[in-house]
Amino acid sequence: MSSTVLAIGSVIVLVGIGIWVRHSGMRHHLGNILIPCSLIAVSLIFLANTVGFRSEEGAGAAAIPRLWIFLILVLCGIILGQTLHGKEKVIPRIERTGLLLWVIAALIAYFVAMPYMGYFLSTFLFIILLLHLLSYRKKVLIYLIAGGWVIFSYFVFYKLLYVQLPLGFFEDLF
Repeated sequence: MSSTVLAIGSVIVLVGIGIWVRHSGMRHHLGNILIPCSLIAVSLIFLANTVGFRSEEGAGAAAIPRLWIFLILVLCGIILGQTLHGKEKVIPRIERTGLLLWVIAALIAYFVAMPYMGYFLSTFLFIILLLHLLSYRKKVLIYLIAGGWVIFSYFVFYKLLYVQLPLGFFEDLF
């Protein structure tokens, strides 16, 4: 089954869930239900794509994506369970409507800049920008979080797991 068919099927199912929730007593929890359902749908599409990865003895190319997919599925299941059992609070109306556009613009800029600036520098700057956009004001902690993630990524993914991250203009240094 192709990814396109899975994606179209997922959209149809998600629209159906959205219509059902909208016309039920759970209408105030629409976002609490649709966002985890969307992440589950995307995760299942990615899981279907990992079937074609070559398998080796031990951890092959599909091991890390499947680990992330499993974690996403479990955490989304927990959120859905809490929402359906009435343990989640209703999400208040968004006051900063332009925030979503800024975050989308930052994501696009991040992915465009990554091949040129490299994963480490672009990720550092992206985390700083995103925390500022989210109105987090403890400057020292912002830089510690961004730097800590970059150092963690370097040692775990680049050195330990040998994941080839884009280095951009730092290619000759590593």
